[in-house]
Formats: sequence, structure tokens, C-alpha cells
Amino acid sequence: TSLSDLEIEYKEENGKFYYIKYGPLVLGTARPETKLGDTALAVNPKDKRYTKYVGKEIEIESVDPAIPKDQEPKLKILKIKVVADEAADPKFGTGVIKVTPAHDIADFEIWQRHPEVPIMRVIGPNGRMSGEAGVRYEGLKVSEARKQIVEDMQKLELMAKIEDYTHNVALCSRCGTVIEPMLSKQWFLKMSELAKLAMQDVKKGKVKFHPKRWEKIYFDWLKNIRDWCISRQIWWGHKIPIDGVDDVLDTWFSSALWPFATLGWPEKTRDLETYYPTQALSTARDIINLWVARMVFSSEELLGKSPFSDVVIHATIMAKSGQRMSKSLGTGVDPMDLIEKYGADATRFGLVWQAMGTQDIKWAEEHVVAGRKFLNKIWNASRFVLGQLEKSRPKVKNAEDKKILAELKKTKKEVSQKIEKYEFGPALRTLHDFFWHKFCDRYLEESKKNLNPEILLYVLMDSLKLLHPFMPFITERIWSELPLKNKKLLMIETWPR
Repeated sequence: TSLSDLEIEYKEENGKFYYIKYGPLVLGTARPETKLGDTALAVNPKDKRYTKYVGKEIEIESVDPAIPKDQEPKLKILKIKVVADEAADPKFGTGVIKVTPAHDIADFEIWQRHPEVPIMRVIGPNGRMSGEAGVRYEGLKVSEARKQIVEDMQKLELMAKIEDYTHNVALCSRCGTVIEPMLSKQWFLKMSELAKLAMQDVKKGKVKFHPKRWEKIYFDWLKNIRDWCISRQIWWGHKIPIDGVDDVLDTWFSSALWPFATLGWPEKTRDLETYYPTQALSTARDIINLWVARMVFSSEELLGKSPFSDVVIHATIMAKSGQRMSKSLGTGVDPMDLIEKYGADATRFGLVWQAMGTQDIKWAEEHVVAGRKFLNKIWNASRFVLGQLEKSRPKVKNAEDKKILAELKKTKKEVSQKIEKYEFGPALRTLHDFFWHKFCDRYLEESKKNLNPEILLYVLMDSLKLLHPFMPFITERIWSELPLKNKKLLMIETWPR
């Protein structure tokens, strides 16, 4: 199965670094088993230590892979070419690197610059050494072959030394197993022009990131982009639309089509005309490149327009310890349990309350508890207001009436501005402060003897509208009790101005 580079994670691991004799040269490697697929050596063109070897074939003593496993190892004389390439770092190891084009990405790129170098595939798709590795190693797992070839080279005095070594190991992000690079035929999408399309949309302001700082991640990837391998060898997915090809498209290629393919594209449907482009995409920071950039250039290439105008990068919710939530580790939180215990509105409150612009939120259930208390406050205050509407009172504005109206006006402006900027946590906190402290604690308490029914109803109506996106269920329920003519559902009422 081919994997995207973005679906690989790296883990630091303590291992060994092996210094192997290659004729007159010595080089270091963490993967001695790939020696069987070496087809060249590379040195830096500026490294004067090795200038005399560049472009020449040198004779080296190596392990004879044709000797069966049950026999003692024997030496074999090989010829191998030395090439000059910038990929060789004079300061790393001995400055000489072995080139195994079929099993290392950097080595494959060296081969592309030096196509005269042959290629040998010594690791098969089953994760075991192939026939090209020789009968001595064929069929061994990679880890087994590493152990065997190290023993053989030590017996043949081809191992100069072995050192402890800490390095990053590539792992599959889904299953955590070690990635073995190997050569295979895949379908690629040329990215040079598409990357320009994606960058232009953000540079021109057609697509805006919230917070803006995430633009840098987006641009950094697009500026250094490689051609995209879009084929996968798995059982599910969109089949690549070419006769005789059983491969399927990379999930992210299919996902990039989502904004318009779901609306009937490539047909000019009414849904496409009505709902495309959309406005806001809300997503996590770890798929800015996997998904966001790809949606943008796919839409520009195929429809000539941006798929959305705003990208909201929301916080990642971590366990209380700061770890990522995980079912297997038991650190996950099931929102359905919280909804059962506290209600949907309280759970929603607890999430939004913590969204204050930072990217990692350490989950704290006490905020859901606080949300339930706020719901009780809203319910009780609304019930009190409804009880006052039936009473006959003078409708003259007093100082407290004017003060609460001024506070409401200020709150409407602040909340609207914060929502427009996708600052949902700060918006909710502004609302909480207004309703609980300014409206309930001060206005209702200080004006109980001289409450104005018109002011009460007006402030409650606008408060419910402002609260509705954050607490849709309780606000809709209270709205249904208000004595209004030609009343509609709260969710389709006009936003307060």
C-alpha cells in the first residue's frame, strides 16, 4: 500500500549505527540489510577527501549472498561506482553514503540525478527479503536479515565498528508499524501549477485563515511541495477512472472534491448554483495541508473559484493530562455520556467556553457543570420575566432601564463582532457576563419594584437570539412561550442589530 508522506509519523528510537568497509572507503548506516541493494556510493562534490574516487568504479569485498544460510559466509568481490551528489553530507558519519534507490527516498532522488546507477529490489511487498537479496537472505524478515548480515560481516571482518545511535523511525500513523520504503508504480499529480493556484487564493484574500497565523503552515507546504502520489492499493475508495487500473484514489484526493462533487458536479445543478461556493470551513490544524490546500486548488482548477471564503482552525481537545484523547488508552470522552448527564446545551457550553484562541484544550468537565448552572439561570430568569409581563406597570424608562439597554446595545455589538471573527469562546463569555451579572444580578434585582414590561421583553428576546447559536434547545423552548404575534421559530429569526 502506498502512503502519503503526511500520513507518516516519526518516533525517536535507540538503535545502532554500523560502519561498513567498502574497499578503501568506510561508511555508516542504520540499515545494513539494505547493503544487498546498494548500486552506488555517493560523496559530496566539495569533499576533497574523495575527489579521486568520483566517477570511478572501485572494487569492494562483500558478503556472497549466493551462499546458503546453513553454510559459513564467504567473501565476494564486487565493483561499485562512486558518484558526486549534494545529498552526501561531509559532516555526517564518514561523508560517504551508500545508494539503495529501491528502498530509500533520498537514494531514489540520487538515482534520478544519476540514472546510470542500476536499481535492485531486495525487499519484497510482503516485508521479507526478495530473491534479488540472494538465497542466503531470501525470505527473512527485515529485522532478521539485519541481524544475519551484521553477523556475516563481522565474521568476514567487513564491519569497522558499531555505535549506539538515536534516530527517528518512520511509522504508519494508523497502525504504528515501521514503514519500509520500496519502489512501485504509482499515479502522480503534477503540483507546480496547482500549488500556485492554492497560494494565490490566500494571498489575494479570497480565502482567509482564522487565526491568521495558520497561513504560514499553508504557504510553507505549498512552497516546498512535491508531485502528489494519488494512487492507493487498498480495498475501498474511488477507482482511478482508467481502464485496466485496479488502484483507487488517495482518500484526500476524493475529499478534495467534497465541496462541489456532493452538489452534483460536473453537472450544472441547481444545488451547485445555490450552495457553491460556501462560506466557512471549520477544521483541525493537522489537516491544513492534507485537506484545506487540496480543496482550494481542486476547486480553482475544476470550477475556477474558491470553495469557501473562510477557514476556521479550531482547537484540539486533549485529555485532562494533556495527552491526545484515545479509546485504547481510556482517555477519550464520549459526548453522548455528557449529554445524557448534563444535557446537549450544557455540553455545547462547556466546549465553547474553553475555545479561547489557543490550540490545545485540556478537557475539564467542570465547564459543562457551569453550563448547566447557566442554563438554570436562563430558565429561572425567563420564567420570572414571563410572570412580570402580565402585571400592569408604568412603561416609563427609568435610569436602570436606560442602563440595561445601553449594556445590551454594547453586548450585541461585541458578540456580533466576535462571532464574525470566529471568536466563539470570547463571544460566549461576553454573553454570560451580560445575562448573568448585568441583567439578572443587577437589573432584575435592583428594579423589581419598578420593572418595565416592554424593556423586560425586549432584553429577553434579544438575549435569547444572541444565546441561540450557543444554546439552541433551551432558547428555542423559552422563545415558544413568549407572547408574540406572528411568531416564527427562533432559529430563523433576524439576528439582533
